[in-house]
Amino acid sequence: MNSPQRLSTYWVTCADGLELLLEEEIAQLGATDVERKAGRLIFKGTLETAYRICMWSRLASRVVMPIYEHAIEHSHDVRDVAEELYEGAVNFDWSLIFAPQSTFAIRLHVERDIKVNTQFATLRVKDGVVDSFMETVGRRPSIDIKQPEITLYILAGKTTHHYCLDLSGDSLHKRGYRQVMTEAPIKENLAAAILHKAKLQALQPKLVLDPMCGSGTFIIESLMILTDRAPGLVRRFGFNGWHGHDHELWMSLKAEAAQRHQDALAKPLPKFYAYDADWDAVKATRQNLIAAGFESILDNIKIEERTLADWPTFNLEADEKAFIVTNPPYGERLGDKASNRALYLGISALLQKTFPHQHAAVIAAQIEQADVLAFDATQTLRLMNGKLPIYIRFGVIKPLLNSQPFLARWTSQPVEVEGAQDFANRLQKNMTALKKWAVNEGIYCLRLYDADLPDFNVAVDLYGDRLHVQEYAPPKQIDPEKAKKRFNLALAAIRAVTGFNRDAIFIKTRARQSGKTQYEKQSTASKRFVVKEGRANLLVNLTDYLDTGLFLDHRQMRLRIAQEAKGKHFLNLYSYTSTASLHAALGGAASTTSVDLSNTYLNWSKENFVLNGLTVDHADEQHMFFASDCFDWLKEGHEQYDLIFIDPPTFSNSKKFYGTFDVQRDHLSLLKRAMNRLSTDGTLYFSNNYRGFEMSEEIEGMFDVVEITQETIGPDFKRNQKIHRSWQIKHHSV
Repeated sequence: MNSPQRLSTYWVTCADGLELLLEEEIAQLGATDVERKAGRLIFKGTLETAYRICMWSRLASRVVMPIYEHAIEHSHDVRDVAEELYEGAVNFDWSLIFAPQSTFAIRLHVERDIKVNTQFATLRVKDGVVDSFMETVGRRPSIDIKQPEITLYILAGKTTHHYCLDLSGDSLHKRGYRQVMTEAPIKENLAAAILHKAKLQALQPKLVLDPMCGSGTFIIESLMILTDRAPGLVRRFGFNGWHGHDHELWMSLKAEAAQRHQDALAKPLPKFYAYDADWDAVKATRQNLIAAGFESILDNIKIEERTLADWPTFNLEADEKAFIVTNPPYGERLGDKASNRALYLGISALLQKTFPHQHAAVIAAQIEQADVLAFDATQTLRLMNGKLPIYIRFGVIKPLLNSQPFLARWTSQPVEVEGAQDFANRLQKNMTALKKWAVNEGIYCLRLYDADLPDFNVAVDLYGDRLHVQEYAPPKQIDPEKAKKRFNLALAAIRAVTGFNRDAIFIKTRARQSGKTQYEKQSTASKRFVVKEGRANLLVNLTDYLDTGLFLDHRQMRLRIAQEAKGKHFLNLYSYTSTASLHAALGGAASTTSVDLSNTYLNWSKENFVLNGLTVDHADEQHMFFASDCFDWLKEGHEQYDLIFIDPPTFSNSKKFYGTFDVQRDHLSLLKRAMNRLSTDGTLYFSNNYRGFEMSEEIEGMFDVVEITQETIGPDFKRNQKIHRSWQIKHHSV
């Protein structure tokens, strides 16, 4: 029987990268003379210290006690290693460690560069232990790989094989509460390590939030820390059948741990929030919280199905602290790196808006994802979650520099621009007229000027805190030098009126486009930014393509769709970057389907969804994207939709209709096919930008058709009444 006061050598294993944090932890639990090696710590301590680490370590994987060493005297091959391990096992009297009536299991670990069939080698170790028992006591113990009373930890080395008693039994990361798992969960001890590194206990937050909670690991580990709950309080260990086990000592430590937890539960607790866009994750979190023993405080935990765009208002007093921690669904579930980056941009924007100056820790699969997070005082920790490397970015969330629409902060000032005073005056007049509407409606993106004066043939669009200036190509009879000089004067006036610096103004020349040129890259600069419209965060690209990814003139239509989409199945044809689909999704649509011929724009669409925390998993049928000709797609399917939006190009290349699509010529066929997919009481919205467009009389005869153009043109486009025309189309009521 080991004396509780006798010093022995123990190993504590951990995931790569956790050695320093684990060393701090076990030192606080009584370990001394700690030697650090890759993946494990070696220390001298009493049996009580080893038991305390088993009970209280949140970071360790295993606690093992070396029993016996078998030195190697010759070179290895596959056969040699297995036989060496057998020889070491059979030459030790295992009846000194446990009784033959106890069940046992072998956990074999092999150092790098040692070639051996681990399954066969494990079997040989088992044979050695059994043969040792038969030789010493004439009886053999039984194997139980699921719930053994004794676990032997064997480390096969290059020069020495180590035979140890695994006090932890199963890995210590298995706390016993994870009844239901979601995709790619983080291990419990890694979650605890992140919370330890973030100094959660010292922070003492009033609010803890995981907006992508998965199976609830971060919330449960936070609860365990803040309620002083020992992770080993209710789990099985690997020492119950050991001859040296001190049952009385262990029970006293267990009673002490239970009392500490009860005392902590009597104190005020933070409010915990666990959100996920996946209802199965929400259910898993609730079940795991109950399994962890926190059913009595579920009233303190909000577990809800919410996307990133659906957060409530959090009411924190000025001196109260919040802590946000999350493990976003990175990797193949979201597709390419760009989609992953979009998700982190969305998380960052929301944290900046909701929790400025508060502490956060966010996991990323690539360091580039972590780099988009707007944190101050940052630290990065690299760990291995199984075989996957992960990066954890810690920091204090930066506040948004400008949370209000630009026009809310803009004031009209007298400006003088020689040669462009009329233009400056008109731009200023437009901005003054639009200011009240933009502020009241929360409009961040709008048109400020659209060739209002014949001598200044430009369009000036506001995207958040940046300007997109398009110069309409001048007629051939205009002297190019004169046109260039006038455009430069316009730019000077724009800077003077708006106060924007040159680096916030993006310039393009817009000529008449045909065929595929509207989809071709104009630049490789990739200046992509996040802007806000209604409840949606959207990615715009102000350099690479002629269009930015957001048609401003259809803003009112998108907001209308957001209001009408709840509970409906929504179809978006010629979806472009699917901003209307995103508004529908955020408005509570039962499903969205987006169809466009361009893979470029559909990938952009998926990034917009991911930016707002919505799932675009291939297995998820709630939000679907199809790269297809819209006529072919309509012809091949039969699904019905409650709400349809069609905004086709005026002219484009297509597989059908003589190799091209012409909106005037082909809209009759398009609308007839689309109406076949509209539910009996559904609504179809049709719009296009062809100035000479006339709706087919046949369509007007077949369906209830109402032109709603005036309702879908915002105040910023009222000066250009022909920017688009739009209709509401329904089936005749029976």
